[in-house]
Amino acid sequence: MTSTGQFSWTHSPVSGHPHATILMWDGRVDNPADLLQGIRRPVPSDGGSAAAVLAAYARDGIKGLGRVIGDWSVVIHDAPEGAIVLASDFAGVRPLYYRWQLGQISWSTRLTELVEATETEALDEEYIAGFLSLGGCPNRTPYAGIYSVPPGCAVCATATSVHVGTFWALPTGDVIRYRDERRYDEQLRWLFREAVAVRLQTDEPVVAELSGGLDSSSVVCMANQLIRGGDVPAPRLTMISYVHRDSLDTPFMHEVEAFCGIQGVHLSTHEHPLTSEAEVGQALPDGWVPLHRAVSSVAHGLGARVFLTGQGGDLMMGNWPDDSLQVAARLRSGRLGSACREALEWSKAMRMPVTWTLARAFLAALPASWQTDAVYEREGTLQPSAETSLRPDFCRRSGVGRRVTWSTEWMQAPPERRKHFRALTLMRELRALGWAEPMEGCDYTHPFAHRPLVEFLMSVPADVLCRPGEPRRLMRRALGDLLPRRLRTRKSKSLFGTPWAEALRPLATRLLAEREWHVVERGWLDRPSLANRLQRLTHGIECNEPQLRQIILLEYWLRSRGVGHGAAALLSA
Repeated sequence: MTSTGQFSWTHSPVSGHPHATILMWDGRVDNPADLLQGIRRPVPSDGGSAAAVLAAYARDGIKGLGRVIGDWSVVIHDAPEGAIVLASDFAGVRPLYYRWQLGQISWSTRLTELVEATETEALDEEYIAGFLSLGGCPNRTPYAGIYSVPPGCAVCATATSVHVGTFWALPTGDVIRYRDERRYDEQLRWLFREAVAVRLQTDEPVVAELSGGLDSSSVVCMANQLIRGGDVPAPRLTMISYVHRDSLDTPFMHEVEAFCGIQGVHLSTHEHPLTSEAEVGQALPDGWVPLHRAVSSVAHGLGARVFLTGQGGDLMMGNWPDDSLQVAARLRSGRLGSACREALEWSKAMRMPVTWTLARAFLAALPASWQTDAVYEREGTLQPSAETSLRPDFCRRSGVGRRVTWSTEWMQAPPERRKHFRALTLMRELRALGWAEPMEGCDYTHPFAHRPLVEFLMSVPADVLCRPGEPRRLMRRALGDLLPRRLRTRKSKSLFGTPWAEALRPLATRLLAEREWHVVERGWLDRPSLANRLQRLTHGIECNEPQLRQIILLEYWLRSRGVGHGAAALLSA
């Protein structure tokens, strides 16, 4: 099926066909047999995953899509209802974009193709504001009128209207409690094994990202175990690692390679920088493009179609140095003595006063009706961090600093889990796990985003996952024997500060020499502030580099798109 399509209600019958049909399918379904169970109507024998998804929709409508496990996006023509239904998996791994106009809708899994097909030029300032503040904006793209289907949702379009329905919700009220903690270990081990195995149902080689951290190493070691044991059809595994000067990760990469008996491929971030003037994304401004292009080249050379990552592991496995709001759970249940003892343990681990730990937990434990609206407003808003160089008038008209379209469903979680659900919400709404453009042709997939695994770990009591001084407590216990001994006790990991500085400084130097910047001419950023920060970046001085990185990517992306300063490139809020 084509990844791009269009439907016009003025040229197509509103109804007439007795059933729904699939117009576009992209993805992998991990539980097709479950979806087809109890279906009496004949299903095409060659339909595969798409047929299973259609069967689930035909039986239960949008709610039926909530039973589909995997990475996927789909477009369904519901002829009896005269509607086009566009849906995307719960984590947004397989993106789907659309543009609706009265009487017509266009869609594509590739944003570039949809932009070209609809000849869209106008930019969306709300997306720009989100990109410069947090790296993106929920359900929006840089182009006015073109939207992304929200993760875990279905967009239902008719000739005259569009509305969004949800088929997956955060399990904020779910709690799994076992009397014997060993049952948590068993369940985690089984679900993690399943998460990797369903992604190895291929007769072609598989590539996996190996950073030397616990998450990617666990994925690699489990995949290696499954392949060597003949438990999956995938024939062999190759690891790809990104290496840079003074990295603390390199010895751990070698340790995993030796443990698995596999010689990995090492890509230097000096030879393949995280960004460059010519490679800043196609449809979206993006970093990592040169490196991802090199990864794609290696994968294609090996004949691999599946690329595994360890993304999402930090969140799912409880890598929280400060999770002291767990104390709030004991306060809410009236166990004051136990709360004080736990607060003392967290304070020692974090080297913070115990009064500070208890005060935070006490405020969090207050009933929602007692907490001021200001608290919830602050928690649910899009706030700029540190020095951003954003102009005040741009912030006002684009929504920075006030509640916009971010979901606040995570606020319904208990205080001790609220931070976890908020992080999951941001990951989903920013599409942090979404398909990378240079990886076209690969199943770019993340075992830690396997939905049954996510639902289990988000329902496990917080103190099972993590305790004072024991981040990843459950993971180390349940998955420890997968890893070489040296990895089991690793508590820190290198960041990519050096490679980013190496890539950004030449770009900042060029910008300072030119002094004609799209981001300033459009009224988004303050020139003196930006110039000062670029200067500090070139000298290695603190400049809020993560957010400045977004500015530089956006500036060069606008240049690569050939976007001018004049009226030809219109802006739409």
